[in-house]
Amino acid sequence: MKYLIKISLLSFKNKISALKFSDNLKAAFFIFIGINLVIIIYGASYWFLKYLNSVAVAGPLIVNKLLALFFLTAFMMTALSCVIVSFSTLYFGKDIRWLLSSPISYKSVFAFKAFSASFYASWMVFAVSVPFIAALGAVKNAGISFYAGSVILIVPFLASAGFAGSSFAVIVMKFFPAAKIRNIIFITGALFFTALLVIVRLVQPEKFVSSEGFEQLSQYLGYLDAPTAKFLPSWWYCSALMSLIAGNLYKTLFYSLLLAASAAAAFYILKFLGGRYFIDGLNEGQAFARVKNKRENYKKRNPLFTLLHKDLKVFFRDSGQWSQVLILASIVLVYLFSMYKLSFETLKMHNTMAVVNCALVWFVATAAALRLSFPLISLEGESFWFLLSSPVSRLKLYIEKIIFGSVPVFLTSAVLISATNYMMSVSAPVFALTLISTVFVSLVISCAAVSAGTILPKFNYSNIAQIESSLGGLVFMLFSFFAIIANIIIIMQPVRIFYSGQNFQNAFAGYAIFIALFNLLIAAFSFFAGYNALKRLEK
Repeated sequence: MKYLIKISLLSFKNKISALKFSDNLKAAFFIFIGINLVIIIYGASYWFLKYLNSVAVAGPLIVNKLLALFFLTAFMMTALSCVIVSFSTLYFGKDIRWLLSSPISYKSVFAFKAFSASFYASWMVFAVSVPFIAALGAVKNAGISFYAGSVILIVPFLASAGFAGSSFAVIVMKFFPAAKIRNIIFITGALFFTALLVIVRLVQPEKFVSSEGFEQLSQYLGYLDAPTAKFLPSWWYCSALMSLIAGNLYKTLFYSLLLAASAAAAFYILKFLGGRYFIDGLNEGQAFARVKNKRENYKKRNPLFTLLHKDLKVFFRDSGQWSQVLILASIVLVYLFSMYKLSFETLKMHNTMAVVNCALVWFVATAAALRLSFPLISLEGESFWFLLSSPVSRLKLYIEKIIFGSVPVFLTSAVLISATNYMMSVSAPVFALTLISTVFVSLVISCAAVSAGTILPKFNYSNIAQIESSLGGLVFMLFSFFAIIANIIIIMQPVRIFYSGQNFQNAFAGYAIFIALFNLLIAAFSFFAGYNALKRLEK
């Protein structure tokens, strides 16, 4: 496997050395933006954790419970992501056949691809966890050993989740036929998401924000102090961090050994399954499903509807794209479940949550666009030249991509904003304003996603995760972030007017029109920027 790692490093080095001066400036700019995002995560986490930690009596226990829930969610989502990524990386990657034809053992190829799948599935969790853990250390006044130990121990923690996900994917590909790949992915996502919901429900997160359900304070403190999924690596990692803060060397060593043993056990199980079932699953996965023999009536069709029909067919056939729907569904259901369990009557946060909920829904819509809308141009791959040479104008091609990419974004945001506003018993005028804003922000996000994917496409990829984590994906996320912040600033004013008891009817129409025009202007800018890039694009 060392040769494959060396090839990957040399390939990365060649890409860096081939960058032009303008590319270096872009890279420096985005590195600067990334550092600032890490600082923002750190600052927000520090403020929140410091506030919770200052709560009398229960503060440190609340922080510990929050930490356990955070890493439990991170573990489950990393495992689910690795299952999905493993399908495209281990079995449907473009370089799999080439690697297996090289003078390298298939076990080495499998191990290298398994490590790659774990990396792609966990790097985002790692990037978010590091500033969060750093903020925890600052709040708890931890020493240098805490920071060093937390970074070292997060590797076996994430590796355990990644290897477990890859092992599950290998078993599924062995015992399920390739023709049923869509059912396989649905079953996989359903099982993991069901497990996540069951665990979260057993934890009872609604008690975390309110102690009213407890008759005595001791019961509430007992709930906070109780282990959360104590047989999973997430609890071991959380306990190791707490032991590092407390300076308990023996407990730190104990939980560190548990994490290392779990990662090693997961790796050897994965290695055993790969040696036994990888080739069989690969042959099954690369086989063509049976095609029904039916006659087609060839007739002239509208180019726009023809392209939509083509993309819809490809979407249903490609398991890599179907897998993104499962991740999106998991995010939506977890969000709805969390909002349903919060007691807004107790928290008295209707006015604040009306705005916060909009921001959260729009960020979820951005995640949906990144996974389903942004890769549309890049997914054409080596066959993109065929579309460009077809008797279809580039304008119609571009409009079709935006329409196709807008549907999941709009449905996700509309369902979330409507359901959560209903759960919070938001007043009808605020409900209408937030829904109108969400419709136009969804248009902005969809246009920005397809535009960024057109300006900075990535045709050479082995799995969809590489497209999403490319430079274009970062550009889209930053653009969407600033667009969402701008819309939040705008919508805060009419919501404030409504809850302050002032005359809201006169302000409603004006703000609704302003929000519509503002977002249409941004959408138009994104549209023409992407279309001009498509006119210059050659493949």
